[in-house]
Amino acid sequence: MALLAEHWGVFRGQPEARLLVWQVPDNALRLVACFAEVQKLDLPYASGDLFITFKVAYNHGLQFARDLKVALRGQFDASADELRAQGLDADWAFDAASTPDTPAGVAQALRSFGSKYHRALRHVVVVLMPPAISDVPAYVAWLQALLDTGLPERLRVLLIDTLENPLLGALVEAQDDGDNDPRTALQRPAIDGLATAQDTFASEGGSSPAAVYRNLLMGTLTLAEKGTADQVKAKAADALAFVRKQQWADQEVALRIVVAGALLKEKRFNEALTVYTAARAAATDTLRAGHPAGQKLVLQCWFGQAGVHLAAGDARAAADSYDEAAVVAQRDHNHILAIEAFRMAGFCLARAGDTTAALERLACAAEIGIGVSPDERATTTLPVALVDMLRIIDADRVARMQQAKRVLQQALDAARQACEKRGAQLAAAGAPGALETVEAERQAAADNALDEADRQLLALAAGAPPAFTKVLARGQQLLGDDWLVDNDLALPPTPAPTPAKATTT
Repeated sequence: MALLAEHWGVFRGQPEARLLVWQVPDNALRLVACFAEVQKLDLPYASGDLFITFKVAYNHGLQFARDLKVALRGQFDASADELRAQGLDADWAFDAASTPDTPAGVAQALRSFGSKYHRALRHVVVVLMPPAISDVPAYVAWLQALLDTGLPERLRVLLIDTLENPLLGALVEAQDDGDNDPRTALQRPAIDGLATAQDTFASEGGSSPAAVYRNLLMGTLTLAEKGTADQVKAKAADALAFVRKQQWADQEVALRIVVAGALLKEKRFNEALTVYTAARAAATDTLRAGHPAGQKLVLQCWFGQAGVHLAAGDARAAADSYDEAAVVAQRDHNHILAIEAFRMAGFCLARAGDTTAALERLACAAEIGIGVSPDERATTTLPVALVDMLRIIDADRVARMQQAKRVLQQALDAARQACEKRGAQLAAAGAPGALETVEAERQAAADNALDEADRQLLALAAGAPPAFTKVLARGQQLLGDDWLVDNDLALPPTPAPTPAKATTT
């Protein structure tokens, strides 16, 4: 927290800067969220600024602006009693619908709030952490438009990006005549979630078995992410000796799974299989002892072992392990993982050339799907299992169906992009009800695209072999009439051909 406070202070000290991107490891996202939250408290690393966190998904610009304004109003209303307790008025007169659903409208809302409480605040900091972004370039353009509204010095924006999957670097690294935009800044704070946890546990002290084990476990996990497999094995050896002394067989399973994962990363397949065998033996001990998670531990070992076989190129052995996993999952009444185990067994058997056995396993997955509630079926891998069956029966027909799905996705993307463009035009013209208008237009375009895809898929299904038609009927029974159209997992797009010549800008 102190380190992040130092970074924030550097950014805040730049008078022209308005927007800061923090790029951190995936495992540090919660630390950043924590930093924003603790700014409400009187702590040594509190900046004195008001951080307001928004976890609003970005679908298109008008929707994002409207949702941000509504969220701001909602957070203010929820804090009304706290404001009064601090001797402040809670009579901020702001109506989200009275300002445009644009970056300028959001800036107007924030300016209004900042002006109302300027005597009690230093900086107002907008922390944007959208859980989903449908169109990254459009989102970046929206942020750029927010900057272009001319945010005051006491209004700042903080964005969170990850080092593993950076999305926003272009926002701050774009250059104009060789100069970076002084309104933006990029920082990469040297924080790490696992390392912080390890340091925290170590600083707690204590000699209880739980305290000792926490330190040993965190050291092993940290090495699993950044060290070599041999380093992980060495660190885990001490932890294994300790948990055996405590007779914690469930923790022995966890440690061995970590070691096996480290070995798998280095493609040391035989060693990883040996470790998984030992882990499963420990998991079986927990089962005999009546541990409530015993079945789940055994199941995890079988899935892990199957993954090693598959990575090593032994599809037949992988299928055998997935078969064992399916048995355990059913014994544990875990329908979701039973479906996945049978699906993967079918996938592996098809890869091994045994299509008859593959279809048998996939049919088992479909059968288990009957026991899953209708609302949950589409969230499992059941649609994928059904399409795998179709692909085994008639691969060419499924390929043509996939092409229809690609056309559908392109049409949906075009509808979203048209929504962005149309929304910007209506907002610029100050048209009333712009959000409702573009949402209706986008929905109409999407419905037309879905109807066309449905017609194409029905036409492709006509004249299919009886076995193919039977699987289609089973899919309709389990997932609804439009399951091929509606479910994104059902027909994943195949890679597009690589262009003969690629250009970069």
